[in-house]
Amino acid sequence: MLNLTQLLLLAVVQGLTEFLPVSSSGHLALVEHWLGIPEDARLSVTVFLHFGTLLALLVYFREEIALMVRGMFKGDRDGLKLLGYVTLANVVTAIIALALEEKVEQAFGATRFVSLFLLLTAILLFSSEQVMAQKRVEQQMVWWRAFVIGFAQGLAVFPGLSRSGTTIAAGLFCGLSKEQAGRFAFVVGIPAMLGANLMEAKDIVGMQVGSGTLILAASVAFGVGLLAIHWTLKAVQSAKLRWFSAYCVLVAIIAWFTG
Repeated sequence: MLNLTQLLLLAVVQGLTEFLPVSSSGHLALVEHWLGIPEDARLSVTVFLHFGTLLALLVYFREEIALMVRGMFKGDRDGLKLLGYVTLANVVTAIIALALEEKVEQAFGATRFVSLFLLLTAILLFSSEQVMAQKRVEQQMVWWRAFVIGFAQGLAVFPGLSRSGTTIAAGLFCGLSKEQAGRFAFVVGIPAMLGANLMEAKDIVGMQVGSGTLILAASVAFGVGLLAIHWTLKAVQSAKLRWFSAYCVLVAIIAWFTG
């Protein structure tokens, strides 16, 4: 049976790694493996922790959400453009994620797959920062850049391939400014995270952990998630993604030899 200490540890891991560019799915898969978390308890725990981090996104990016709402109901031009880019990106994400669903399920059971995808995350973070350092002109968001970011987000369903890291890297590769690449990467993740959470929630058969304990864990994931969003945006702005790249390499090595 999952105890409170294990659950709170998972909540902290989820809150940090969902938004730091180091892969929450990869870390959760590894931590659950190392702690020996029962299979029948994993789904309900994962859903509640994901709900906590989704709420953190909604709170942190409330201005962008309000802008899209104004675009939808009041015809605000900037809001409509942002809504269109987010919608396009998530349609692409959904197509890719559904096509890869079976392979993703297989990858979750293999820590060495997680290790390889963590290495890929490290390469993307390091190389995108090098490309950004050589850039002279910052580009604006257009439909094809939203498409590329959505495609990258779809590939990030694999455990070990960071969603935030992959989408931020895609934005930087496409020529977006550091601020726009960072903020759009998180905003575009809101529908994807909501959809993934609903898909997971429908498969819950029975609660193997008390609801009060799960709400506590979700609250911890929410608070830690807010901090992690702030730290990640700061890292993008100050060109510190290479430190997360080095961390991913370290965890990948550990995962490979302890898998």
